[in-house]
Amino acid sequence: MSDPTTDLADEIIGTPFSPPEQTAVKQRKKLPLVPFILLLALLVAAAIAWFLFTAKAVEFSVTPTPTQVEITDGFSYQVGKRSLMLPGEFTLEAELDGYQPLRENITVTAQDDQYFSFKLSKKPGRLTISTSPEVDAQVFIDQEFAGNAPLVNEQIEPGIHDISLISERFLRYETEIDVAGMELLQEIQAILEPAWINLEVTSQPTQAIIKVDGEIIDQTPANIEILEGSRELTIEKSGYKKWQRRLLVKHDVAQTLEQILLTPADGQITIKTLPTNASIRINKKYQGQSPVSIELAPGNSYNVVANKAGYKILQKQVSVEAEQDIELSLTLEPITGKIKIVAVPADSELWIDGKLIGNANREVKLSATLHDLEIRKPGFATYRKSVTPQPDLNQQLMVRLKTQAEAKIDAIPQMVNSSVGDQLNLVLPGKLTLGAERRDRGRRSNEILRQVTLTRAFYLGTKEVTNRQYKQFSPGHDPGFFGRSLLGEDDRPVVNVSWDDAVRYCNWLSQKDGLPVAYEMTSQAWKLISPATIGYRLPTEAEWAYASRFAHGQSPSRFPWGDSLPPPENYGNFADESATGMVPYTIKGYNDSFRGPAPAATFPANTLGLFDLAGNVSEWVNDRYSVALPKGPELDRKGPESGDYFVIRGSNFSQGRFSELRWTYRDYGADPRQDVGFRIARDITE
Repeated sequence: MSDPTTDLADEIIGTPFSPPEQTAVKQRKKLPLVPFILLLALLVAAAIAWFLFTAKAVEFSVTPTPTQVEITDGFSYQVGKRSLMLPGEFTLEAELDGYQPLRENITVTAQDDQYFSFKLSKKPGRLTISTSPEVDAQVFIDQEFAGNAPLVNEQIEPGIHDISLISERFLRYETEIDVAGMELLQEIQAILEPAWINLEVTSQPTQAIIKVDGEIIDQTPANIEILEGSRELTIEKSGYKKWQRRLLVKHDVAQTLEQILLTPADGQITIKTLPTNASIRINKKYQGQSPVSIELAPGNSYNVVANKAGYKILQKQVSVEAEQDIELSLTLEPITGKIKIVAVPADSELWIDGKLIGNANREVKLSATLHDLEIRKPGFATYRKSVTPQPDLNQQLMVRLKTQAEAKIDAIPQMVNSSVGDQLNLVLPGKLTLGAERRDRGRRSNEILRQVTLTRAFYLGTKEVTNRQYKQFSPGHDPGFFGRSLLGEDDRPVVNVSWDDAVRYCNWLSQKDGLPVAYEMTSQAWKLISPATIGYRLPTEAEWAYASRFAHGQSPSRFPWGDSLPPPENYGNFADESATGMVPYTIKGYNDSFRGPAPAATFPANTLGLFDLAGNVSEWVNDRYSVALPKGPELDRKGPESGDYFVIRGSNFSQGRFSELRWTYRDYGADPRQDVGFRIARDITE
């Protein structure tokens, strides 16, 4: 029976019910799926159709075939060998092992079919060069110094290259190599051939010093190495005469030398005379001028004769012992003669051997030797003459002093010399025609006809400036090679110098010789100083043409040698048959034997004593380049005041064409060239 209290607690009591309020629910309308898909497909189809209608067929060719090709910066679609691309800018990238990466910008135009072709470039190869035996050798690749052997992993462009190795004691090694490139490693082991021979040298007595070209090598007996060439072998030992012999050594020709027998040293006699510079003969053999020392074999008697112009002959008997030194002093008795001098003006002064004697009108008694006479008077040019009086002849000398103006004209020397060995010959002024007639065969458009008159005499160098001379100004100058011809030999004309370099050389030489410079720098350009100085300069184009073509007084010819090709034998250094393969054009039937420049003055000079105005190297002249027409006859033409280029005149060793060989041919430039040098000029007065 349940507890009534519990039942009451568990009774469920109801709650009044209220229905919820109704709210309106808004439902989204759903689009049909199929029409949407159809619309999207239609848009895609339209885009594809537009692309196919607008895109252009483009074909690319890359050789060799790359491993990777990519077109960036735009959309393209590959169809077989072609790509469909919209007009615009694209980038093609391609890669292949061993080749440089390719990246090219491409512009696709509205043209229907387009084709682009590209070629991959090989990467440089690697080259290792070693020598056998291992020696210090200079390595030249295509005539350019690359370093000393061994040369390891040197990068080098694909293709054929000349390889040369130069070592002091070995023959020059030369070869060619075809470099494959593509970072492939290729090796050259140069087998060097010795440039010396072994020579056994013995002497009696032994322990004598052995010298080769003045350098101590060893003592006898010895087996020595002698380098190839002309060598001076000397054997010396105290108390014995020096032994010398010139050996012509060839690396592949063995030589033997017999035992050298040294002979005891001579005695010595030293002869002094008063006055000095007397001719000395011993036993009728001329020994030189006093003071002089002579070695004589011991144990003999010798007849010593001293003779000097204006003095009586003096004889003396002497003898000498082995290794004995004797000093012999001789006083010569003078022979005299008379000279009578008549001078105008009458009050002129007489100077003899630098000493004032008095009034010039007198008779003087002098030794029968050479004397320097001067007759002076203020306001007149000094008269100078060297005379030798005769003992049995009374001489007379009549002198009329010249005014300074008269003497100035007579005093112009026919040539002058520079301190570095240039000789400059005098060229008297005259008239000339620059350029050529329009109908002249081979005429160039820059050969403008000009009538020029030179009013001033000038000096012109007989030779082109050589490397020996130019290196005193620029010791580091290296003109390089022409093919395999070395351009830097001392006696060759200097080349690979700019017009500015030539001007600087002229100013340097002027300062070296104590002359005022001829050029000054104005507005970053060199110009002749005005008024002109007597410093060294380049000749003007008119001076150059006059000295080469007109100064001999005859009608000028087309070529330096005449009016037709080829030149006479041995006329000059042009592009001859020996230069075949080195230059584009050669003169058929002519051979001067020089592939590059010849030593200066190798070929005959012209009538003024000037060498190589035709052939060898072309030459810078002073004038700036211009093709402006003249307004009439010109005096002492020097060209325009401004301009970036300068006139080059004269043919050279690399030229063999008809037009280039003519006198009137003109070239121009400013920078160094292997076929252009220069010669110097000077004015006579400022």
